[in-house]
Amino acid sequence: MSLQNAFEKYGDKADFTWVYISEAHATDDARPSRDVKIKEHTTLEERTKVAKGAAEGLGLTIPLLIDDMENTLDSAYSAHPDRLFVLDADGKVAYAGGRGPFGFDVDEMVAALDGLVR
Repeated sequence: MSLQNAFEKYGDKADFTWVYISEAHATDDARPSRDVKIKEHTTLEERTKVAKGAAEGLGLTIPLLIDDMENTLDSAYSAHPDRLFVLDADGKVAYAGGRGPFGFDVDEMVAALDGLVR
């Protein structure tokens, strides 16, 4: 199941938020991607523009938040390059997926959601 499909299935039962953090393989990074042609963001405006483009390119309609330039959320959740979390009704982490790309498992996240929403 894709992340967008999970949002469409559970969006009326759970709040979804997609947080864009720093670019995982920026062209000016030590480990650039051959496929991604984005320099590391130097301003929040740059990061926001790239995030909106990524959401559009991926076809995501999930509400989008942008991490600050100090990477506060990324640091707090060890989210780089990507990671899935489910919080319970009390705001406690009920599911923490592995770090992406190999630990980014939407089906595993959906299983955790199934246990929390009815």
